[in-house]
Amino acid sequence: MNNLMVIDGIEVRRDVHGRYCLNDLHRAAGGEQKYRPKYWLDNKQTRELIEQLFTEGGIPSSEQNQSVSFFQGG
Repeated sequence: MNNLMVIDGIEVRRDVHGRYCLNDLHRAAGGEQKYRPKYWLDNKQTRELIEQLFTEGGIPSSEQNQSVSFFQGG
């Protein structure tokens, strides 16, 4: 499987589980500071989406408390 995608000349990496590098996606989207991945949970729409998913059962309980792996540097 090819773990590399290119968007507008920006390489977007994927890990062995098929997850995309959020920092690479941010760069490909223009890289504005106010949209940095670290601010994602501060976004009102994000909080509303999370609430809706939990309320309507959109997230299976077996996956709600799974750890998230990450790497430094992105």
